[in-house]
Amino acid sequence: MQRLAERTWRLDPATAQETVGDLAWMTRQHAGYEDEWMRQVWLEDGEIVAWGWIKPPGARLFWEVDPRRSELLDEVFDWFEATAEERPLVVAVRAPNTAAVAALESRGFVHDPEAPWIRLNARGLEQVPEPAVPNGYRLATMSKARDVAARVAVHRAAFDPSRVTEESYARVMAEWPYRPDLDCVVVAPDGSFASYALGWIDEANRTGLLEPVGTHPYHRRRGLARAVCLLALRQLRATGATKALVGSRGDAAYPVPSLLYEAMGFRELTRSLIYARD
Repeated sequence: MQRLAERTWRLDPATAQETVGDLAWMTRQHAGYEDEWMRQVWLEDGEIVAWGWIKPPGARLFWEVDPRRSELLDEVFDWFEATAEERPLVVAVRAPNTAAVAALESRGFVHDPEAPWIRLNARGLEQVPEPAVPNGYRLATMSKARDVAARVAVHRAAFDPSRVTEESYARVMAEWPYRPDLDCVVVAPDGSFASYALGWIDEANRTGLLEPVGTHPYHRRRGLARAVCLLALRQLRATGATKALVGSRGDAAYPVPSLLYEAMGFRELTRSLIYARD
């Protein structure tokens, strides 16, 4: 699945559904819930050319199809309709992917303009400002600050409620292409973690990803998210990445992350549209 993500990004980045980092995080962050998932892959000469993944809650399809094999869109969506156990059926699709949009609309799926949607933001890494944090805080990476409990605690505080546990985060850390030097944190004066940005490197495409990014509620509005993201971008550049990606809610109901990333030089590359059918 990750190799297909690499290939799709190389062939048509505006329509790529996921990245190697997205898949590593999505797959490993929720240890022990794999029995809830339904997945299918399509193979050609031993190589994955398409995959579908129905991941609760609800019946939402995560998917990828090799841009050179667009005829498989029908097979992936057929499988989703036949396999999903709940309703409504929900599919996110990149806006420029006209073939996927047409395949969904032919099945009666309708774009839901009121649904929360994700924009994918990109920026080059030629110039990345030096990060700075308030007095008492310090920047670090998990290659030196090896405190998994603190790392899990700040994630759970930032995304409450969360299923992430120390066990599941250990699986994230064991998954390719996780690197502890790209797992960046802000250490608070009391030694706890106040903010974080997890970087992923797609070496084949020299592209970095920030996923996820979060700040403990107690430490917000102090510039920590900006600082830790800048650290992660500089770390990604050191690995050879020439550009970076980060996803954010694009709808007006949750504007703050997009504003943060825009202030750091990110600009919208593409967006996901939500299509649904009862």
